[in-house]
Amino acid sequence: MRRQEGISLIELLVAISILLVVLGITSTSLISGLRVQRDQEIITTSQAKLRRVNEVFTQELRSAVLGGVANQPFPSTATSISFMLLDGGAGWQVLPHDSGNNNSFKNAANAQVVAAVASADELDLDGGQVLMVNANGDAVILDINNVQRRGGAGSVEWNVVHPGCGNTIDFTPNTLMFKVRTIGFQYDPSTQTLFHHVGSANSVPLAFDISDFRIDYVYQENDGTPVSLNAPLLNSDGAPVKNGRLPGGTAVSLTRLQVLLGASNPAGNRTIERKYSGQVEFSSNPSFSIQAVSSCN
Repeated sequence: MRRQEGISLIELLVAISILLVVLGITSTSLISGLRVQRDQEIITTSQAKLRRVNEVFTQELRSAVLGGVANQPFPSTATSISFMLLDGGAGWQVLPHDSGNNNSFKNAANAQVVAAVASADELDLDGGQVLMVNANGDAVILDINNVQRRGGAGSVEWNVVHPGCGNTIDFTPNTLMFKVRTIGFQYDPSTQTLFHHVGSANSVPLAFDISDFRIDYVYQENDGTPVSLNAPLLNSDGAPVKNGRLPGGTAVSLTRLQVLLGASNPAGNRTIERKYSGQVEFSSNPSFSIQAVSSCN
């Protein structure tokens, strides 16, 4: 009889072993490649999110009216900040109070302005917010609920009412009133959420899964030396000031803000953390600037 040839059991086992080794190497390379791709997608997504958040933050800050930092709707700290945006109008001249007494003006719940408009609707202040600032750079934010013409038809004087809230600041020549919107950002580390607040509306989430948010207030000494603080300098009323003194007595001026953003995302049994930073130079006006924005109460 003719002998039939084939593979032996040992040869079969050797072949299967080799195949398993090849498959193991291939699967390991494939898994590694997929992990690298997943990590890269997470990094790209995180960077894009942080870049978008930073753009919103910095673009609005660059438009801050007269470079002033405020304390409403949020106190300005390392994790929150408030400021104002112009919302129309070039500024209206404020008149002294009827009594001519400065204390009476500061405590009054109304202000009188000069505006060459035909009606209160053109002023568009009812239900909005204004910033009143004197020649010393002292300012106050007021919520307006009523605007009426003073005098007869054709008068350009208007009575702007803000009940329950005093003017607070001293009256000086060249005191002006601007229509503004208050803007605020506040970070909640417990939920890793960055909130955005505009005007009198409720705060809304701007970004989720933000693992870090920090604001540095960069002041400058007279010789140009920068000084970075994690909170703005305050006056005796607790309002942030643009020009102040360090604890040692050195005079400084607020020139810019630096913001640090962080995002963390799970990737298997580890976490990928990304950081993004930016800075905003405050606009300056050689003839008019805000030194401090006080509370109206």
